[in-house]
Amino acid sequence: TMPAHIETNLENGVFTLSINRPDKMNALNAAMYGAMADALNGAASNPEINVIVIRGGDNFTAGYDLTDLLENPPEGESSPVFRFMFALSECPLPVIAIIDGAAVGIGVTLLLHCDFVYATPEAEFLMPFVNLGAVPEFGASQILPLRAGYLKAAELLMFADKFDSNTALDAGIITSIHGRDELESVVADCIRKLASKSRASIVSTKALLKRDIEPLSDRIRAEAAIFTSGIASPEAQGILKAFLKR
Repeated sequence: TMPAHIETNLENGVFTLSINRPDKMNALNAAMYGAMADALNGAASNPEINVIVIRGGDNFTAGYDLTDLLENPPEGESSPVFRFMFALSECPLPVIAIIDGAAVGIGVTLLLHCDFVYATPEAEFLMPFVNLGAVPEFGASQILPLRAGYLKAAELLMFADKFDSNTALDAGIITSIHGRDELESVVADCIRKLASKSRASIVSTKALLKRDIEPLSDRIRAEAAIFTSGIASPEAQGILKAFLKR
């Protein structure tokens, strides 16, 4: 069973992880990080699951609960926050995040590890690390310059000012912006499209997209190895034959 504030639901191959601590703007404590890590790792090993959705409510998350951070500082890779980081960054399945209200700190950096991120025009983003005497985490110092360019990343991470959905879109942090009334149908459409594909192909494509930068010839070989073994699978054979019949 999940501790309070983290709710999970599995329906039609979609695993939804909901942060539900509205009185604290969904701030995350060690117990919540641990619960999310366990939920993601469990989902990753479940062949019935095709897609993972992470959502908050009126606020996505205000980030690390600072009281909890002071009282139970994370120590080493076994700490719940690091377990969560690796569970999400290494998650083999496509992950959709839905953002409304505040997304702060890890509430922004975790988005860099999702595959589809849909936000409302009202969403507000903040990576306040330097304001707290800390530094960006969760790979943000590497991923954000690659997404946004060095100069925009320097602005967002060194000024540490609040920014809006349009800025997040320009910086490559979110996929698109949708009004609250249409958000659910956009997500449903995303899920429907993903579910219509070969699960094996989606998982392998994500794995390739997430590989570290390597010499191009190495990447071509890596793709070729997965391509040739994939095409030989009964599922792919069936798909190819169905295509030929059209």
